[in-house]
Amino acid sequence: MVKLEEVSLDHVEEEEYTDTDSSSVYSSDDDEDDVDNIESILDRVWALQDVIPAKTRKSIADKCSTVYGWGKTSANFLGNSAWVLTTSALLLVLPLMIELEHEQGLIEYEKMQQQSTQMLSQPAGQQKKQASGIVPPGF
Repeated sequence: MVKLEEVSLDHVEEEEYTDTDSSSVYSSDDDEDDVDNIESILDRVWALQDVIPAKTRKSIADKCSTVYGWGKTSANFLGNSAWVLTTSALLLVLPLMIELEHEQGLIEYEKMQQQSTQMLSQPAGQQKKQASGIVPPGF
């Protein structure tokens, strides 16, 4: 159990701060004090088990465990779903896209073949007019 002690104001006022050397503020003792402060904070957190009843602590622990379990299950499900979707896309959509690109290339090749056939089948005079575009007068 915690024991409380009352401190009078007269006792606090009598003590004066006598350390005037600022270099002693940054000594190695401060590092040890920081470790002691960390330990005291951990001790205080650990001491909370005396404040919170055992039934409440068990209820909180069970709820945290349940939330952790649901979170872990959800993360596993999302990861597996992402894996299935990406592998399915690679196996099904990628070959389709490659085939569509190949077909588009064949269509362009056929158009070029038709254009070359049309150019070869036209008379020589018409080819010059089409090839030269606008001809200035007198030529």
